[in-house]
Amino acid sequence: MGRRNLIAASAGFVVLWLAVMGLALYATHRFRYEADWTVNSRNSLARPSVAVVRRLKGPVQIQAFASPGATRQAIRALIAQYQRVNRNIHLQFIDPNKHPGIVRRNNISYDGELRIRYGQRRATVVTPSQSAVTNTLFGLERTGLRSVVFLTGNGERSPADTAPYGLSAWAAQLRDRGFSVSTRSIGEGPLPKPGTAVVVIADPRSPFLPGEVDLLTGYVKAGGSLVWLFEPDHGEGLAPLAQTLGLRIAPGFLVDPASSLLTGDMPNFITVDQYPAVGPVRGLHLITVFPTAAALRLAPHSPFAGVPILRTDGSAWLQTTPLGNVVMPPRGVLPRPYVLGATFTRTVGTRTGRAVVIGDSDFLSNTYLGEGGNLALAMNVANWVANDESFINIPNRTSPDLTLQLSQSELSVIAFGFMIVLPVLFAGGGILVWWRRRNR
Repeated sequence: MGRRNLIAASAGFVVLWLAVMGLALYATHRFRYEADWTVNSRNSLARPSVAVVRRLKGPVQIQAFASPGATRQAIRALIAQYQRVNRNIHLQFIDPNKHPGIVRRNNISYDGELRIRYGQRRATVVTPSQSAVTNTLFGLERTGLRSVVFLTGNGERSPADTAPYGLSAWAAQLRDRGFSVSTRSIGEGPLPKPGTAVVVIADPRSPFLPGEVDLLTGYVKAGGSLVWLFEPDHGEGLAPLAQTLGLRIAPGFLVDPASSLLTGDMPNFITVDQYPAVGPVRGLHLITVFPTAAALRLAPHSPFAGVPILRTDGSAWLQTTPLGNVVMPPRGVLPRPYVLGATFTRTVGTRTGRAVVIGDSDFLSNTYLGEGGNLALAMNVANWVANDESFINIPNRTSPDLTLQLSQSELSVIAFGFMIVLPVLFAGGGILVWWRRRNR
């Protein structure tokens, strides 16, 4: 009887154990729990990122243009943090070396760039990080179309022009980011109401009529948003607009021999790699390229608050004559920094009018938009002027246990222990074992 009870108890224990294991397996399949025990929770999304990801209503497609190796591993680990919060985020890797056609169509310049698509909107992340990805998703998630109106009628560049110096590539990027793009001749009627659109003047080549200039100056005085791009010595009758904003266009074009070391081109191709932490260049760390740029001079006293955002370094000068075989500053001209781009703001009632003026329009043409950080700057300018430059501040999560710092004395003790003490102990132990076995 005792043997039967033991067998029954053993069988019942086995059945109960199998039932418990089955329930445990079901629970692991049905329920999910994750914990990040790293210092500062550096392997998890910050709260602002979690809030943005949870607001997404549809699937997010992320294409990572990265070669196999460490870059892919870092991107996979980063996007996995987002996928743990939202299962509708999908990651696809594309090897740039095997698919050059796709790389060209997407204007990919760096190994590791991300192409993010949310609904009908698309955006590019050049340097993947939690801050960059979250801010891109934040911008794509925003609803409502913003309007960009390109002026025509005075020889301006067209957003529909697919020629090398047209603006069709930038217009496509604007549409991907949720902007509506249209054209309007300034002679056909009044400009858009301030606060409803961004007006773009892109390199006009025929003079504006006095009445048209009055419309533009009245527009910016009323708090309208403006992007003004021009080439050297092409003010085209817009001096009153420049005076209204509080700037003067210097004659000639900029020359910087230091820039040619980076571009490998003529020294009138200006590069900028240092930016103030303001306006549309805040957080920009890429080199921007400006072929043949003009210099701006800001007035010290103006109703508009002017802030330089693009400067040359100290090796540049203004050239008013064609470049010769020997590139040297004109007699009596000393190289110094020059401003080639600035922002202007003015508060009108409850609205803050914003304008960006850049002494070059080639940098966002179809030919040069993909150079360096030109695309990033072009999109930052559009967002800033449209009062939509909001970003998510993701704190940097550093960890104190990633590096080990030792003094010279500590390093000497460790080296002495590994190179002398341990070998002596191992040799002594071997000799001791040998001696004991021999004397048995």
